[in-house]
Amino acid sequence: MQLRKHAVVRYVNYFLGAFEALLAARLVLRLLGASPQAAIVNGIYRLTDIIIGPFAGIFSNVNFGNGSIFDVVAVSAMIGYPILVYLIMELIHLIAKEPGERPA
Repeated sequence: MQLRKHAVVRYVNYFLGAFEALLAARLVLRLLGASPQAAIVNGIYRLTDIIIGPFAGIFSNVNFGNGSIFDVVAVSAMIGYPILVYLIMELIHLIAKEPGERPA
């Protein structure tokens, strides 16, 4: 059981790292005013639109007027997902705790 728990934790951390990297790329591209007509930029925007979906509408993005946007929604997702992952990890540790195992 311990081995499976570590595997789950590792994979959840990989997904979190991928989410954070994609959101960081989105943040930088929007700050630099990258054109969504470029295929790679459009692909990153479309993929991260799915990731930030649960956080959309919480805050408004800041538009600097020259095509540059500070994506507050992406930043809130970059903060919110690690908190969610931490809570999931704690739940996994509680559920998969071995009998007699001391709390971490």
